[in-house]
Amino acid sequence: MFTVMLTQFENWMQEKRQEIENWGYQLEIVKSPSDVVEQSLRLDLDSDNYIARITLWDSGDSQQEIIDVVSEQMVFDEYFKISANFNFSKDFEKFFNILKLNLC
Repeated sequence: MFTVMLTQFENWMQEKRQEIENWGYQLEIVKSPSDVVEQSLRLDLDSDNYIARITLWDSGDSQQEIIDVVSEQMVFDEYFKISANFNFSKDFEKFFNILKLNLC
């Protein structure tokens, strides 16, 4: 069963979906299988310029990655633990600022 944090993350991503798609990204939200020990939710983003992903586990661990499609180089790679007072817009601000700077 998904934790409150993962459910709120999924709701937040759904709210941002249109904005992200307007930037030229295809967006997919992927839930971990229900039989895994630690549940997670993944946001996958694809554009002509970048392949990007945020993974959030129910423990609060988060991994953010952005790869440049042409150079195949990692543009952004950050791990952090979301605190109890999480604010997804603030927590993922660096990630989305990079994506916005390089609109398709």
